Amino acid sequence: MASLFNQLGSRTNYKWWVASVLFLGLLVTVADFGEVSVAMPSISDHFESDLAVVQWLAIGNFLAISVFLLPMSRFADKVGRKKILVVGFLIFSLGAGLAGIAPNLGTLIFLRVVQGIALGMIQGNQMAILMAIFPSEERGKILGFQMTLVGVGLIVGPVVGGLLTSWFGWRAIFYFNFPMGVICLLLIILVLDERRVSSVQDVNKIIQFDWIGAVISAATLIVFLIGLSNPFDWSLAYQLALLLTSAVLAGAFVLWETNYSSPMLDLRLFAQPLFTSSVISRIIIFLCVGPVIFLIPFYLQSVAGYTPGQAGIILMTNAIGLLVAGPIAGRLSDRYGWRIFTVGGSLASAMGLLILSALSQDTALPIIVIGILLPSIGNGMFSAPSSAAILSVVPGSSYGIISALIQLLRNTSMVTGIATATLITTLIMTNSGLDVNLGDITGEADPAAANAFVSAIRTVFLTMAGLQIIGAVLSLYKGVSVPETSH
Repeated sequence: MASLFNQLGSRTNYKWWVASVLFLGLLVTVADFGEVSVAMPSISDHFESDLAVVQWLAIGNFLAISVFLLPMSRFADKVGRKKILVVGFLIFSLGAGLAGIAPNLGTLIFLRVVQGIALGMIQGNQMAILMAIFPSEERGKILGFQMTLVGVGLIVGPVVGGLLTSWFGWRAIFYFNFPMGVICLLLIILVLDERRVSSVQDVNKIIQFDWIGAVISAATLIVFLIGLSNPFDWSLAYQLALLLTSAVLAGAFVLWETNYSSPMLDLRLFAQPLFTSSVISRIIIFLCVGPVIFLIPFYLQSVAGYTPGQAGIILMTNAIGLLVAGPIAGRLSDRYGWRIFTVGGSLASAMGLLILSALSQDTALPIIVIGILLPSIGNGMFSAPSSAAILSVVPGSSYGIISALIQLLRNTSMVTGIATATLITTLIMTNSGLDVNLGDITGEADPAAANAFVSAIRTVFLTMAGLQIIGAVLSLYKGVSVPETSH
């Protein structure tokens, strides 16, 4: 194995060997979510359970990813990124194999949570390793390629999952992911050299880790995400209590991290204007992505009258924008700096949201497609340059934790955007003088419900467009205090 490291490491293209392995792992893990999501109705039928229970296959997986992203990525910064990546893919593969033979729904949900823990170990480390092996002048390009693979995974996942479920049943998805995970695991073991992908001087030495900070951050995220998504259908009072509790826990986390000698997340980074404004603008753009993903399928099928198949084809526009804009913006940002692409991406997204804010029951299909495509292009333009901007002011020893923070901001912002859109839509519909709510927008909605729904989503998209303009202003000014070529 050492000889293989030497053979690959002596080549100038070693970084591309590593990137190829990581990109395969990225494609497998991104596609996994879409594969399982499309199979949930079949899983529900198999176990004779309703979708309210089956949805925990997605909720449990997402919660586990969010909770373990920060601590596992920081732990990887401390003990070595390859080690954590190997353990992550080992757990992911075993979880897939066992899920394929799960005897009941409870076991399957538990195994999806286990796989979520594994994905929390994997996701932040993939970006951190790419940042460690690629020079600063190529980081935008490689992050753009990463965005392309995310777009491919978003398209391929539901297709592969649908075909496997139709031909062989839902268990085939997990039987498929087991060998794919093993292949990724073996390639990581063979190709990655810990000394080159990690910044620690002694990768075999476990350095002091902020366990208390990890526990507080996990508790904060669990309480916040459950309070926000309300999977147990609790009353508004319970939701508000959970959100208030999460705010208190977040304050405790800040207090602990500020005073601890070796914090999990170095909050002093937020004293840098570039870092802080980049983080805020990133929150905004993904906050605005969530409502498009969540509300447009309702509009297409229940208001505009498209079939599920037709709606699925239209919604592929969302991934196409990422596929096209991501690598182009990433490569060009290495040459021209990130500001033009983060500002341009925010403005493109705002334009698309403004178009969606003018939707009616008979809006022409080309207008709908443009309204979906522009935020997708904006997201693709924004993501890689924004990540490069954030990481440009971070020391190499913290690539893991900050890469995880970037991923976490995306996930939690999208969930927050969906929850906000749901709240606004429900309030407007229930106060429209009609006895309707979001639950009425299923199948072919009656005209009164459709009118109320369209009025509500227009308000949502107009609000999000305003937020995107604020994000563009933040992106415009964020490069003032730190040169864009510095690291």
